[in-house]
Amino acid sequence: MKKILCFGDSNTWGHNPADCTQIPRPWHVVAGELLPDCEITPDGRCGRSTKFDVPDMPDTNGLKTFREKYLAGENDFDLIIIMLGTNDLLNHFDCQPEETADTLAGYVRECRERFGADAPEILLVSPIEVRREVTLHPVFKELYDMSAIERSKRFAREISSAAAKEGAHFFDASTAAAASPIDGVHMEACEHERLAAAIAEQIKLILGV
Repeated sequence: MKKILCFGDSNTWGHNPADCTQIPRPWHVVAGELLPDCEITPDGRCGRSTKFDVPDMPDTNGLKTFREKYLAGENDFDLIIIMLGTNDLLNHFDCQPEETADTLAGYVRECRERFGADAPEILLVSPIEVRREVTLHPVFKELYDMSAIERSKRFAREISSAAAKEGAHFFDASTAAAASPIDGVHMEACEHERLAAAIAEQIKLILGV
């Protein structure tokens, strides 16, 4: 049985753009159904960024959480999938995709430094692109501006480059799934299924399952 960690934000948790509830079968659940020989541990947190602190929202600094939960003890995983970056685009962080990619490269380096030859494989997944509809949403229009949409389109290039530099695996989520026109940020259930199928294929290639 191969063990896989899925570390991400609300699009890993399964935020439903229609009503803000949790989608019953987020992509990691569907991927687990497609890969019966794999044990998948989900760790998706709404609001989680790659490295930024948010007041009154604990566990949203991804790097801090990753260090405390997964680098402090023994390695329990064959593969770690990291899909973060969308919350880095929030207006108040003023973060560029290059900075997000550099931070994600740091996840890879720290993991390998901590576990050496026993380090798990790492798959960096660039998040889906933010849609124009985010600027019309009653809540998210205050958090994302037009520049966030344009910056999200650069994630794949920058994160792909960071993954190649660190010798990690890479997949572009926007080639398989898209944000809902309801809020421009989160995936509907059908998109979770599409992303799950694509990532399951990546897992097969990486782990040979």
